Formats: sequence, structure tokens, C-alpha cells
Amino acid sequence: MKYAEKIRHAEKAAEDLLNKVTIEKVRGELKEKGLYETDIDNVISSARKIIGEKVKPIIRQKMLAGEPLANAPEFVDIDPATLRKMAEQEVQAIALGERDKVKKLLNEGASHSEIYNQVRLDFYTKENIDHQVAVHQEVKQQNSGGSRMLNIIGGIALMAIGIGISLATMQGGGGGRVFYGLVAVGFFMMIKGFMTVENPY
Repeated sequence: MKYAEKIRHAEKAAEDLLNKVTIEKVRGELKEKGLYETDIDNVISSARKIIGEKVKPIIRQKMLAGEPLANAPEFVDIDPATLRKMAEQEVQAIALGERDKVKKLLNEGASHSEIYNQVRLDFYTKENIDHQVAVHQEVKQQNSGGSRMLNIIGGIALMAIGIGISLATMQGGGGGRVFYGLVAVGFFMMIKGFMTVENPY
């Protein structure tokens, strides 16, 4: 399906979904026009984007104000499944914004209680904040100069011990043994010391 055709179908589908036509009926009409399932999915997705540009700001405003979306006059003509999808997307978007706010506050050195006070706990729970704080502290600890230096020195020491023991056993005359384990662990510790851990948040 060509782009222009998809947009034409999407605009018509968006208009229908904004005027009490159900998603099932829109899908049925598109199928009757000979569209394949993948094309129908693409058209519906584009139609929801068109609707989202008009509706999402109002949904967000109502959510942040704590107002219910059900039976709101602004949405009375919208297909319920489409409205539900939009609402879910806005909840995720708001939660993402609150997560970024926690990251910013942590970088500024805010305390746990300050973060609780500044974040919308109805969208980003205390449990989420606690986990993010714990991860932040763990990453900070691992990336600190002391921890990294400890890994580098420890790694070099293990490698030296491993090589030293290996050389000592070889001089014994019986062929000796190479202590690969100690050398490998030491090498990985040293590499870890030179690398920083990335915060998943």
C-alpha cells in the first residue's frame, strides 16, 4: 500500500473513530476495501496518531488534574478502545517524565524525602523511586575512583600471582602448570576497573 493511500484511509478512520464508530467496524470497512491485516494495522496506528494530536493533550491535562476520563464530554464521541489506548500511552509518558525527574533530582543530590515530595507518586510509585535510587547509588559506587582502582590493583595482583606461580612450577622440572584461572580473573578485574557502569535509568 502506498503512503498516500495509507494516509487517506487513516484520515477517514480517524474521523470515524472520533464520531462513535467502533474500532471493529472501522477494521471491517477497511477489510471490505481489500486491505490486508498488516495494512489495516498500519492504517489504525496512523489514525490513532492523528487522533492523539487532538486528544492526548486533553487526556494528560485531565489525568494530571485527577479528573476521570469516563463520561467526560470531550471524549463522548470517541471509540472507547481508542480512548483507552490513548490513556495508557499517556500514563506511560507521564511515568517516563517522572522517572527523568527522579534522575535529575538524584544528580542534584536530592534526598529520598525531597524526591518523594517532588514526584507524582500516582504515576511513579515509591517502589519505583526506591529501586531507581538503589540502582543510582550502586552505579555511583561502582564508578567511584576507589572501587575502580581497587579492581585495577586487585586484577594486576591476581595476574602477577598467577603468572608467578606458573613460572615457579615450570622451574620445578616436571613441565609445570599454568594457572589460567587466576590470570583470567585478574585480567577481567583489571578491565572492569577501566570501564564505567552505565545507569539503566
